[in-house]
Amino acid sequence: MHIKLSLLAALAVFPLTSQTAITLEGVVKDPQGLPIAAAVVDVYGPARRTIRTNESGHYRLDRLPPGRYRITAVAEGFALRETDRDLQAASTTDFELDLTPTATVIETASKTREDALRVPFLVTSVSRSELRDTATASFDEALRTVAGLQHATQGNFFTRVTTRGLRDTADVLTLVDGVPLRQLNGNADLAMIPVTALQGVEFVKGSASSMYGRSAIGGAMQFYTVPATGPDIAGDVAFTRASFGTNEGQGGIHVPTRRGRLAAAGVVSRSDGFQRGTGRDQNFLTVSGDHAFSQLLNLRLSYLGSDVRAGRGSIVPLVNGRPIFGITRRDNFGIPGVFIDGELHSASAKADSQLSSRVLLSNSFNFNRYNRLFQGGITIVPPPAAVTKGYSENFTRQDSFLNETLFQWDAGSASRRNAFTAGLTFDWGNFDQVSATFTAVPTYRGPDYNRPVTSVNNDPRGIRGAGITSYFKQDVVSFFAQHHLTWKRLGILAGLRTDSFSQELTRSDTRVRAPFSASRFSPRAGGDVALLRRESVNLVAFASFAQGFRPQLPGLNTLNNVVVPQLLLPEVTRNHEGGLRLRHRSVSAQASFFNMRKIDGQRSFRSGPEDFIFVNATSRVRGFESELRTMLPGGASLYGNYAFHNARHIEFRPTLTANFSGNRLRMSPRHIAGSGLIWTWRRFVWNGGVSYVGSRPLRDNVIASQILPSYTLLNSSLSVRLGPVQAVVAATNLTDRYYIADDFSAQDAGNPGLPRRLSLQIRYRF
Repeated sequence: MHIKLSLLAALAVFPLTSQTAITLEGVVKDPQGLPIAAAVVDVYGPARRTIRTNESGHYRLDRLPPGRYRITAVAEGFALRETDRDLQAASTTDFELDLTPTATVIETASKTREDALRVPFLVTSVSRSELRDTATASFDEALRTVAGLQHATQGNFFTRVTTRGLRDTADVLTLVDGVPLRQLNGNADLAMIPVTALQGVEFVKGSASSMYGRSAIGGAMQFYTVPATGPDIAGDVAFTRASFGTNEGQGGIHVPTRRGRLAAAGVVSRSDGFQRGTGRDQNFLTVSGDHAFSQLLNLRLSYLGSDVRAGRGSIVPLVNGRPIFGITRRDNFGIPGVFIDGELHSASAKADSQLSSRVLLSNSFNFNRYNRLFQGGITIVPPPAAVTKGYSENFTRQDSFLNETLFQWDAGSASRRNAFTAGLTFDWGNFDQVSATFTAVPTYRGPDYNRPVTSVNNDPRGIRGAGITSYFKQDVVSFFAQHHLTWKRLGILAGLRTDSFSQELTRSDTRVRAPFSASRFSPRAGGDVALLRRESVNLVAFASFAQGFRPQLPGLNTLNNVVVPQLLLPEVTRNHEGGLRLRHRSVSAQASFFNMRKIDGQRSFRSGPEDFIFVNATSRVRGFESELRTMLPGGASLYGNYAFHNARHIEFRPTLTANFSGNRLRMSPRHIAGSGLIWTWRRFVWNGGVSYVGSRPLRDNVIASQILPSYTLLNSSLSVRLGPVQAVVAATNLTDRYYIADDFSAQDAGNPGLPRRLSLQIRYRF
């Protein structure tokens, strides 16, 4: 009886295995009839397979069971094509792909590959060739085609990507090769990922908490660092020499095996930095291996390691939005020798089981260790105030674990498709932080921020005292489900996630504990309708609603030696959005209007030994974002984007007398725009771009904030290919514009932006 049941189960899992096996093959070509190498061909039906074409554009799939199949083909720079086939015997299916200005498949929106045309959110992708042809060296350049972003680095280490008035690194989820890059407090340390290691980027606007949980209230961006798969051994090595004493070597390789592949990439970088004493050294390595043991088990093991040591940079005191005392970007008033050292180790294992042609079950596990020695924090503000240099020192060790079981059901044809995704996630971790205390700290007053005015004989750090150790742990259990139905011209998406989390903070100097437990629902709903659908043009209208949350860390607040817990509710954000998306053979465009509200931005202010005043810093951002890409005659293409943001506090009363309701959110411009022209002629690719950021308030917790002036940056690059060798000459901030890229802790000071940078990169492909 047991044997019979086992046989029946096997037949249920592998239908039609006794029937005649089918071979499917074909060639993928461009509009001129030339073969396209490394095009991705996906087959859905009684069996589910994925393969890439060889150098001749040919693909071949053997041992397919007979039945009805949906077959798709797509390649970088070409539009997605799909067809339905009833395969009962060996078949040949060729594809002719149309050129398109943008990629047409995206994975980050719903953890599965899907046509970006039918995703009811604003989505943008940046291809590997775009990154390589411009020798991209900063997140500003890598994300230049995404509408409405600001980029900045604080003190030569903390890199920030700001969108829709959200400027905390915990507001936009960062994924690296499918794995969240976030600490327990939600922050993403982008300094650990060298931009030159990127193989591609995807950015999804609006809350993505229904898929990814906390730290995704402003969207999700995914960085791909593992070299792309292909039918043959391939790789590259490159060396870059750039301004500010920058030398960088990088390389990557992909090796296909009989039942999988191996891939690795690495970066070694050394730079002096544009401010004095801000040298920056980075070592980065990613390794990945796949092996298909059977249809029921495909195993992927991967490792990512990064180590960054950076000298601490200085800020610039501002009056009327401009630097004072003739302070330049090169000036550094920090304490000599102060630095930050971050070390990241991330190990992952993922097992995929293809239970049937339509059902995929996977389980992924990630261990993440992040160590950081932090020194610094510099406080210099306009006189007459005399302030310390804000020195602090702590060592943090964090271990986090993430296990996710994912169920995916994908069925249908080119005209009707059902995609259902459900998952169960366990996320837990802890970190210990040792912080030193300092007393009798010297103070400084401009214009000479190197000569103390008090405690003149003391070390700039002050006199070291006893250390305090903080212990924090967090556990999160999540369940989510989403269904996406596409039926002819109509698409409907609905999803829901529930997160139950508990966290606790204690300190070595007190027995007081700060525990906090809560749960949050994150709904997501959207739809799209094809207003126009033709062979060469598609026009789609879309709309969506999404809600996200971000837990705030519990705190132990001390006043007059009295320690009490400080507990804040999780922030909750709701986003409504609607827009249009156009895809043409030579034009790709999208635009959306959105209304986003942060309804639980709780803040606390201590009013007594054991008393707090709690206020709800509610904010709202209304705006418009648009992106355009078009191919022009003569091998040229054009991109452009524009965003309008009206970001304000609706309610912000930190005390009984202060009222900052109605203030614009700090560092939030109304207008952000960018455009560029790419011209290709034979072996040459020229890229010229311009980006504009409008005026911004420096602070939002004062009656009349300083206004930072707008700025415009010009960039250009020229690439030439000579066989397997590529040389790229690039320049950023061509006019050497002096601008303030970011504020500093709501003070009257800011962080200067990057000066003019010139680089030469030589790359060899094999």
